Amino acid sequence: MFNVNLLKAKIVEKGQTALELANAIGVCEATFYRKIAKNGSFSRYEIQKITEVLSLSNEERDEIFFANKLA
Repeated sequence: MFNVNLLKAKIVEKGQTALELANAIGVCEATFYRKIAKNGSFSRYEIQKITEVLSLSNEERDEIFFANKLA
């Protein structure tokens, strides 16, 4: 599980849309929304691409995708 609200906030903060981010990481919009709506999981590749596209720091990435796993 990941922090959906924080990911959505970062998308908006960086001036992106969900569609733009989905295209940038190579998934269709429906798949992207399904992962967010059902709090699914992103692959390592997708997390890496999201980190690059949104210019996330390692701390931001970890807070979004790994906070629950580290606690």
